[in-house]
Amino acid sequence: MFKALSLKARWAVALILAGALMACVGWLILGPDAVGMLWRAKDHILDVCRTHPAVLFAALVILPGFGFPASALLVLAGAAWGSDWRSCALALVAMFLNMSWTYLLAAGPARSLIARVLGTRWDRWRTMGHGDRLRLAVLLRVTPGVPLFVQNYLLGLLAVPFLPYLLISVPINGIFVVGIVLTGGAIFEGRVGVAITGIAILVAAVLGVRLLRARFKSRIAPDDRRPAPQ
Repeated sequence: MFKALSLKARWAVALILAGALMACVGWLILGPDAVGMLWRAKDHILDVCRTHPAVLFAALVILPGFGFPASALLVLAGAAWGSDWRSCALALVAMFLNMSWTYLLAAGPARSLIARVLGTRWDRWRTMGHGDRLRLAVLLRVTPGVPLFVQNYLLGLLAVPFLPYLLISVPINGIFVVGIVLTGGAIFEGRVGVAITGIAILVAAVLGVRLLRARFKSRIAPDDRRPAPQ
């Protein structure tokens, strides 16, 4: 049954199960006051991020590269820094740096390691043409369910040119960054108008990505619809 679910649905189920497990462990360890302690911990985290914004900025740059959900940190950025365009700009710079260092790590030391592990099987990926790499970069960025850090590392491993990688990644991911920061900050501040704006940006981003994915697939020539190397 689990195999029949889409990749996005599998991630959702995994996150729900992990959350439920953490809640049970917290209840067993902390007792009935678990919820209150977690709520107070949230306030403490917000205070730290507001007092030391560099800590949150560093977290945005570093933690998503190790699989930590970027969306949770972006909501925290909106709540700590405020629901304004300055906060959005800071979050965009942080995500730009994150996408840069993860790409460079994968394109450098990690790529050499993968090449040694996979041997001749890696050659089939290594010899992909320039156009194929760019198409793959766009498809990965507009395909739902693939975690951000997986996209970054994979595109680095496949040696998608760095400048095109940024020109594709920053605009597509950036609109989601702006929408999440504005929405998260506005909810904590009680600013209904800004929250509606943030939600509208997210809806527009989702619709735009779907349209881009549909148009991009329709432009792929039949000869280019080759199965991925095994």
